[in-house]
Amino acid sequence: EIVFQLVPNVNKLQEKLEKLCNLCGADEVVLFEKETFLVISDAISRKHQDVHRFEKISNIIKHYKLTCGKTQARFKSMEVKNSKFTAFVDLFTTNTYIMVIMSNPRIQSAAIQQNVKFAQPHFEQIIKSKV
Repeated sequence: EIVFQLVPNVNKLQEKLEKLCNLCGADEVVLFEKETFLVISDAISRKHQDVHRFEKISNIIKHYKLTCGKTQARFKSMEVKNSKFTAFVDLFTTNTYIMVIMSNPRIQSAAIQQNVKFAQPHFEQIIKSKV
């Protein structure tokens, strides 16, 4: 409910996230509010069993940001990779971070990051618009 008040066009945002998710071949794309790391919207092409994963991810990143702040470093992005998936979180628009998760090892995270970079101005415009 809070998200709908802050981002009145969240349905359009959702639609575009789904397109980005499909274009990138990602398992999941999630948009977080920059300061609170609350989920604004997400697109899922592959179901996950953990229904609390967004809350967990949000808490991990918030703690990491706090740790960065203590060392006077600024959090901008991070990438986590193992044998099962690659995930990256990056500053996306003025007020959001984006997280992309992919399990296909043939997809290079640099290619996904380039697609995200190209999509950024379009999403910035959607978030700033009131319709």
